[in-house]
Amino acid sequence: MSFENRQRVASCIEDIGTDINQVSQIFYRHLLQDTPALSRIFSGNTATLNRKFFNMLAALKNVKHLEKIEASIHQLGERHGQQYAVLSEHFAPTKKALMAALEEHLGDGFTAELRQAWDEVFDAVADLMKPAISHTRRIDDDSQALSGYDGDLLQTIGGEDVVLRIHQRFYDTIFDEPWLGKFFRGKHETTLARKQTEFMVAAFGGENRYRGDTPAFVHMHMLITQEQLEAREAILRNAIRDEGLSEEIVERWIKVDRGFWSGLVKASEEECVLKCFGQYPVVAKKPDGYVPPSS
Repeated sequence: MSFENRQRVASCIEDIGTDINQVSQIFYRHLLQDTPALSRIFSGNTATLNRKFFNMLAALKNVKHLEKIEASIHQLGERHGQQYAVLSEHFAPTKKALMAALEEHLGDGFTAELRQAWDEVFDAVADLMKPAISHTRRIDDDSQALSGYDGDLLQTIGGEDVVLRIHQRFYDTIFDEPWLGKFFRGKHETTLARKQTEFMVAAFGGENRYRGDTPAFVHMHMLITQEQLEAREAILRNAIRDEGLSEEIVERWIKVDRGFWSGLVKASEEECVLKCFGQYPVVAKKPDGYVPPSS
């Protein structure tokens, strides 16, 4: 797979931009008409399906760093095998529907050259995911607790404005946290709160307006430990409670949040994936005498 084809696919996804939900609708129409059995995997409301489609394109967009993100792609395969019972044979109809959606949306812009690029990139990602899927034990429906989605939580919370206020409170605290705050040096609280809100609103069953990469890719160059995520969770719990929400809502929010942990935790710097030449892993040294936040 040439670097030029990787770039063509990444640029094409960028050009789709705000039309992504329209392309998603076309994709699912082709997929479920041609292979109705996949409705078991691609289930849920429009927001859920758009989110799944967006995550698929995010993985394909990041293929320009393929050699550096093989571990993340492998983990993606494991999660699909575990949480959605995806099989290797599901890739062919998915690819066919994706190509049909791109051709319908782009028209004459979907040239033979661009089609070849998409073909190569999709196959490269699929070839990394398939071995992980085939060796993953399929789990039962109880494991949906780890799926990173709760379709009616946004309505229960009280809407997007409530989610935004909680994230503003969360970042106000975490920016000043002596250990976790090191990850946020040079960042803007307002921007992070907005992006995190867009991401979680979709995970809570709302409209997907998030246009960034998936958590595993955003943080692939950072050494994030289980201990750090537990400290972060304590801050998040407090931010939710301070909004006056019930413990039931707190636990549902935390359950969704934990669904993304598996793609973030790393055991050492060697597991960090660098995005470009000259980049170094982001490592936050634990301060002496550190006392974790309590919830």
